[in-house]
Amino acid sequence: MPARTLRIVHTVSSLQSGGMEHLVLRLVEAQRRRGHEAAIVALRDGPLAEPARARALPFTVLDGPKPVRVAQAARAFLRYQPDVLHAHNPTSLHYATVGALLTRAALVYTDHGQTRGVARVPRWIEWRMVDAAVGCSRDTADRIAAPTFVPRAAPILNGVDVPGPPAPERRAGLRAALGCPDAALIGVVPANLVAIKGHDVLLRALARVRDRGVATTVLLLGDGDQRPRLGALADALGLADDRLRFLGFCRNVPDLLAAADYMVLASRDEGLPLAVLEAMAAGLPVVVTAVGGLLELVEPDVHGLVVPADDPAALAAAIERLAGDPALRRRLGAAACDRVRAHFSLASTADAYERLYRDVVARRSAR
Repeated sequence: MPARTLRIVHTVSSLQSGGMEHLVLRLVEAQRRRGHEAAIVALRDGPLAEPARARALPFTVLDGPKPVRVAQAARAFLRYQPDVLHAHNPTSLHYATVGALLTRAALVYTDHGQTRGVARVPRWIEWRMVDAAVGCSRDTADRIAAPTFVPRAAPILNGVDVPGPPAPERRAGLRAALGCPDAALIGVVPANLVAIKGHDVLLRALARVRDRGVATTVLLLGDGDQRPRLGALADALGLADDRLRFLGFCRNVPDLLAAADYMVLASRDEGLPLAVLEAMAAGLPVVVTAVGGLLELVEPDVHGLVVPADDPAALAAAIERLAGDPALRRRLGAAACDRVRAHFSLASTADAYERLYRDVVARRSAR
C-alpha cells in the first residue's frame, strides 16, 4: 500500500537569499515532485519570492505589525491544514507554534546554525509543542539550545544537486562576460554580507596576498548590512576592482561558480553551508574556516584547505597555496565533488526529512 501524501508547511524568517532559504525552496520543490502538498509561510519578503513564483511554489508572506502577521499566519495555516509544520531556525518557531495549536499538525524544528546569540530565544511553551528538533550538522545538533524534554532527532545534513562540469567554451564565455581573461585566477564568495561570514577577515587576507605579489580576483556574491563597512575597508586597504568586486545579490550563482577557480568562506560560525556544498558540487577547491559543521564537510587537504577563524595571515597563506598549485586545485576540486555526490545529495536530505515527518505524524496520531 503506497504511503499517503503529506501536507507540509515550512516557516522561515524571510525570503532573503541565504542558504537556509534556498534549501527550503529546493525542499518544497522536491517534496511537491514526490506528490506531497508543500508550501512556505515567510515572515518577510525577499528576492527569493520571484524564483518561488517561477517554480509555482505556494507561499505566503506576512506583512504589518505583529498582531496582523500572527492573524495572517493563522489564516494561512488553517487554509493549508498541514500534517507537518516545519520551522527553520528560532525566529519562525513562534509562528509555527500558532499553526500547531490551530491545526494539531506535528511540529519539526531545524536549527541551521549561525543564530546562536543573535536570534530570539524560543519560549518554553514553543519548545513544548516541538515533536522533533533537528540540526543540519552534528555540531549544530549538539548545540541546539532546547530544554531536555524536547525530542531530538538524528542530524539531517543539508544536500544539493551535483551539476555536470561546464563545457570549456561556456566557462570561457562566462569569464569573458566578467571581464576576466582565461589566465586570471578567480575566487568566489557566495555569502550574505553579514558579520558572522567574516568578510572583513577575507579583505585583510586579500591585502596580504596582493602584497606578496599573488594575482587573484575575488567576487563577493550577496548583500547585507555590512556592505558600507566592507566597502570602506576595501578602500582603506587599497583593494581595487582587479582584486575585489562587490556583485551584490546574484541570480546566476551557478554560472559564477562555473567561471571561478576556487571558493573561500571566512565564517566565524556555520551550520552546514549550502554555499560550500554548491561550490564543492561544482568541482571547486574550497578554503574554509574550522568552525561549526564545516569540519564534517571538508577534510583538511583532502576536500579543501581549512584555516582558523579570524586569522587573515592563515587565510592569505591558503589562498596563496592554491594560487601557486594548479594540480592541487584540480585534486581538491575533484575530491570535493565526489564527496558531495556520495554523501550530501538533495535527494538524501529530502528522504531523511520525509522519514522524520512520517515518524512524528505517526507518533502524534497514536497519542
